[in-house]
Amino acid sequence: MRRDDRLAVGISVPGWSLPVVSTAVAVAAGSMIHAAAGWIIVMGVLCLLSGVARVLGGPWVSAVVLVIVLVASDAAPGRTAVVIAAVHLLHVLGSLAMAVPVGARVAVPALRSTAIRFAIMQAVGQAAGVLAFLLPQGRVLPAAVVLGALAVLGFVLGALRMLRAQRAHGYAASSEPSVGGPS
Repeated sequence: MRRDDRLAVGISVPGWSLPVVSTAVAVAAGSMIHAAAGWIIVMGVLCLLSGVARVLGGPWVSAVVLVIVLVASDAAPGRTAVVIAAVHLLHVLGSLAMAVPVGARVAVPALRSTAIRFAIMQAVGQAAGVLAFLLPQGRVLPAAVVLGALAVLGFVLGALRMLRAQRAHGYAASSEPSVGGPS
């Protein structure tokens, strides 16, 4: 391949857009749950800086801040739903930003499987959040603990199933011997 050759990937987005989108998600979610302005600024700056200094982990720190703000205040169903969606989306965007260089381009069709996994896990997470609010409050802690444990078990089993399915396609057996292996 020569320097002036081009690779056609179809519809794509620039790699620098991932930290920008994670900033928008963190700031919007912080605003929607009425976080303090200082925390919203910290989340925005960390997400933006993570585009340049990946080791900062801006999207993940922002996700932690969102959870702490939710726990420290009234965890109304709407606020909880926003935090569940934002934390999950920040995790996905942070993971993509770690793998995609800022100067690269990401083919939109390549994000299809990520979007499908996001939608499936979001449905499970939002359902668990709604079920948590439907539990009776008061002295019924054992029932809440059992239902919470079942929700976590369902989440883990679903995640393991998805990981197993991805590995089957990613590591298909080859009939050719590997280079440098036994002859």
